[in-house]
Parts: sequence; C-alpha cells; structure tokens
Amino acid sequence: MIAADLAAVAAIERDCHNPLPPEGAAVFADRLAAFAEGCFVAGPERGVAGYAIAHPWRLGTVPALGLAHIDIPQAPDCLWLHDVALRPALRGRGLIPALLARLDALARAHALPMLALTAVHGTETLWSRHGFAVVPGYDAALAAYGATARVMTRPVR
Repeated sequence: MIAADLAAVAAIERDCHNPLPPEGAAVFADRLAAFAEGCFVAGPERGVAGYAIAHPWRLGTVPALGLAHIDIPQAPDCLWLHDVALRPALRGRGLIPALLARLDALARAHALPMLALTAVHGTETLWSRHGFAVVPGYDAALAAYGATARVMTRPVR
C-alpha cells in the first residue's frame, strides 16, 4: 500500500463494512505511517480491489474503532490484523491464505508469536477455518464493533 491507494482503500471500507462507521483515509494513512510493512493492497493490474492492514499490538486490549492515531506498543506480543476487505470480484480466489502466509512471515520477522483480529459481520466462521479461535473477555471493548464482534487469535505458523 502507498499513499496514492488510500482513497480507494477508504471506498472499499465504506462498501464492505457498512453499517460500521467508516474509519476513513486519515486512519489508514496513520496506520501506513505507523507500520507500512503491514499494509497491503490487492487487485487487478491497475486499481485496488482489496486491502489488509496489520500492526504490532498487545493482547488484552482492542484498538479502538476509528482511533485517529495509533501508538505501536513498546513490547507487542501479537500482529493485529486491523482490517481486511475485498471487493466481491476478489473473493474466493485464495487471497486470505496468501495474506495469512505474509502476515505469519511478518510476525516471525518481528518475533511476534500470535496473529490477532476482531471478527465482524459474522466472519467468525471464516477465520475459524484458518485456525483462529475466539478469545473470551473482550465484550465491553468490542461494543463499537457490533454485537457479533469477537477477538480471535492464532499462533504464527
């Protein structure tokens, strides 16, 4: 991902994550500045049809939805998949396993033993198929993410 991709990324977010309030290009620009190596786009030769944003984090807390600025923790213990969204044309093409392989490699490079995410919009089943398990105890922290949101983790492979 580069700065020129941010408008397209924000448009995909609005289309794919409704009814959650959009975080928008400014939040994605902050994540890109904070941890560029965890920001990816996917799509045809020209254009952006999907994206993923990940950054080091600490389990026990959830990055607040729409947080304008993120501070990467001093002693992170996981790589947090902050957001991923794909336009329908890219779904079912094996991009999630490819993304997870990249995230595993990135986490290993930073000595982070765990991948973590917040499953929204009923995607708990999808992430379970890729080895993620629900971590209880985050209900209050997930209120802004919707009633079905769940924190899930998976050991790095």
